[in-house]
Amino acid sequence: MNSYLLFKFNTAPYSWLLTGSIILLTGMIIFLLVAPRLINKRALQFEHLFNEYPIPMWIYEKSTMRFLSVNTAASAKYGYSKKEFLEQLTIKDLRNTEDVPLLLENAAERCCSGEYRGIWKHRKKDGSNFFTEIYSLPAIYFGKDARFIMSKDVDAEVKANREAHELGMRYELLAKATNDAVYDKNLVTNAVTWNHGLSDLFHYNNADDADLVEWWQANIHTADYFRIMASLERCKKENLNYWSEEYRFKCADGGYKYVVDRAFIMYENGQPYRMIGMIQDIDRHVKQARLLEEQNKTLREIAWINSHEIRRPVVSILGITDLFDKSNQNGDFNSQLMAWLHESTRQLDDIIHKIEHKVKSLQ
Repeated sequence: MNSYLLFKFNTAPYSWLLTGSIILLTGMIIFLLVAPRLINKRALQFEHLFNEYPIPMWIYEKSTMRFLSVNTAASAKYGYSKKEFLEQLTIKDLRNTEDVPLLLENAAERCCSGEYRGIWKHRKKDGSNFFTEIYSLPAIYFGKDARFIMSKDVDAEVKANREAHELGMRYELLAKATNDAVYDKNLVTNAVTWNHGLSDLFHYNNADDADLVEWWQANIHTADYFRIMASLERCKKENLNYWSEEYRFKCADGGYKYVVDRAFIMYENGQPYRMIGMIQDIDRHVKQARLLEEQNKTLREIAWINSHEIRRPVVSILGITDLFDKSNQNGDFNSQLMAWLHESTRQLDDIIHKIEHKVKSLQ
């Protein structure tokens, strides 16, 4: 039409109209030729990024749960080839059988929404399991309603957290099960946490003491204080993990109990930062041991009396009886012997009373 107008009306306005039309047409042709190449190049860049990304990723169809695309990291992590992923598997094959119902329930709830993030247990081709954190987004893939998935391995972190939780539970159960005073001391800030044993053993209310480290030091018997402090400092200076000492600790009523304090000290860069320990009441055992020691001492004294002191008057009595004049012709001599016999008998009686006194002290 422009050509017709140009030849029909060879005037300036129509010439400009023809020129503009030719330029516009040329631009459209160039765009139609170049745009697909640019789009394909950009798509190839995204596809390369998807395939070479170091974290496992895939796209699956929501209705069938079949894989539409997987990257190289997913194939390496789970042990399946890309062909197996795309032709044989669904996302259910990455779960243990007992976890599939929960997966279906979660997919029904979450797939209709937008972004999703959660931790799941996945299974590899060899049957081994590991924990992974899932990032999920809705996507349209070649016209199909799909979900984009990124799977980050967090197995080590989950197991470490579980182990820490179990250790914490064991500590709590131990603290509740024992009557001993269990403490957890921060050696940097001097903050201390005690269990119920503090009040059970020594009848203190730990909430009444702001600085429990100074409180603990102040209640150590003065005769034991410097020995205990020196022992603890020596242990920390030599980076020893285990520390144990016996000392006397002051109770709320002002009396003292013998205790044994055992602790484990943790270090970081050669500096102690945490001390977990247990104070056990051994007062009854120490006093029983001392009582047994006193009884043994008394028994040794009784044995010595039997072997030495009793023998002396007994020997005297036997000798005197042999000297008696049985014909009774020498009355003065017999009278003297009777006096000696009486004295020896009195000595023997004193010794017997002495033994009786010591025997009573054992009771």
